[in-house]
This record gives sequence, C-alpha cells and structure tokens, in this order.
Amino acid sequence: MTALRRSDWLLLAIAALFALSIAYGLMFDPVETSLRNSLRAPGADFLLGTDHLGRDVLARIAHGFLLDFGLSLTIVALSFAIGVSIGMLAAEFAGPADRALTFVMDVLTSLPQIVIALILAAHLGGGSLSLILALSLTGWVKYARIARATAFSLREREFVTAARVAGGGRLYVLRRHVLPHLLPIFSGLIALQFGHNILNIAALGFLGIGVQPPAPEWGAMIAEARPYFSRAPWLAIMPGIYLFAITLFALMIARSRWIREMPTAYNQGSPATEARS
Repeated sequence: MTALRRSDWLLLAIAALFALSIAYGLMFDPVETSLRNSLRAPGADFLLGTDHLGRDVLARIAHGFLLDFGLSLTIVALSFAIGVSIGMLAAEFAGPADRALTFVMDVLTSLPQIVIALILAAHLGGGSLSLILALSLTGWVKYARIARATAFSLREREFVTAARVAGGGRLYVLRRHVLPHLLPIFSGLIALQFGHNILNIAALGFLGIGVQPPAPEWGAMIAEARPYFSRAPWLAIMPGIYLFAITLFALMIARSRWIREMPTAYNQGSPATEARS
C-alpha cells in the first residue's frame, strides 16, 4: 500500500474537521427561531452564533451543506449524462450531426455559464428544480467535448471494430465498448465540477434566484447577513468559510494522486476488456 503524502494527510484533516462540525450541527433545528437569542455571538451555547431571527448558524450551515451537496451531486449527474451521451453520439454519427453539435458546444462555451444559468433560473421562476435545470443545461459541454474526442479515438480500435463486425448495433457498441473506457477519464472533472457547482448554487442563492428562504442555503445565508454585517460579521464569514472549504476540498480531490492514478489503473485492465469484446 502506498504511503500517504503530506497533501493526502492535509486532505484527510480538512475532511475530518469538516465532517465533525457538520455532524454536530445536524443535531439542531436550522429553522427554529428565538428572538431573545437574536445576533448572539459565537460561544458555548451557539458555537457559530445566531442570526437576526435567533436561528443557530452552525445548524443552518450543516443542513445547508446537505442541501447544496445534494443539488451539486444532482447537477453533476445530469450534466454528465447529457454531455457524455451527446459527445458519444456526435462521434458515432459524425458528419452534419457532429458539426451541428460542435457548433452548439462552441456557442455555449463562448458564453459564461453563470450568466446563462442566471437567465434560465430567473425565467423558470427560482427554486431547487429551476436551479438544477439551469446549471445542468449549461454544464454538460465540458463532458461532451471530452466524450466526443475520446470516442473518436476509440472508433478504430480493434475491440470496437470486432464488435461491429460481429453485428453489434451503434448503441450497443457505445454502451458496451466505448462508455466503459470513458468513465475513468471523467473522475477528476466530476470532482472539479462538483466544487464549481457549489459556488454557482451559492451565487444564485445570494442573488435570490436559487433556493428560497427559509431553506438554509449558504448563498442565501450570506445575502441575509448583509444588513447585519457590521454588528454580526460571523453571519456572512462562517458560511463563507465553509463554502471555501468544500470548494477547496473538491479541487484538492480533483488534483489528488488518487484521481490521477485512476485512468492508469483502468488502462492496465484494458486488455481484459478487449478480450471480452
């Protein structure tokens, strides 16, 4: 077993501290109000203080983590499914279909994702569903480009050619022989996009277009803290620290040795895959 490096220990330490604080915060009600505890500073009773309605900030951060984590995971899954499907189909059918899909990807790439998502979310009326749709419909392009390029490189491989000669249809070949070779390539991108989605969710929540109050969403919490920042700066600082921490954690995973070695480990098993084909 390979010894853990210093960066690995740092990653594990951040994850442990983050998990412990989140687990503790989940023990409390994030929407329970108590005006007599309004704007309490961090202390023994409330570790991260309270907001203007007396709600426990740590409890809201912890439950907000579950909300943002679930939303980001859903967005990654939808973006991945849409992007990989479009990329493989573009490579398989080539010709006019490939040129048309490539043009759409170029157009979406030339525009900032957050701006397009902002317009879509506002048009759809806000809320969790519109947030998921807006970020998914703008986040699939990166997956599609990688899937298209990789699928093109696999078209002439021996195991793909053998599957076609044996009578395998296009969708069968894509599902059984192309897709398994694509999955390990996306591990780093998935971790990276997960962190970016967390930031985008918070940004839309801050603008009042994402998840609506009283749901404990980190971006909305920071927006609610603006009128009280001079009196209670922890209301904005604490959610910001957790937002920074989870984004940093996702980026560190994307750049970690474990992720970099995944495609290599998979490729070592490729001959077996080709033999089964």
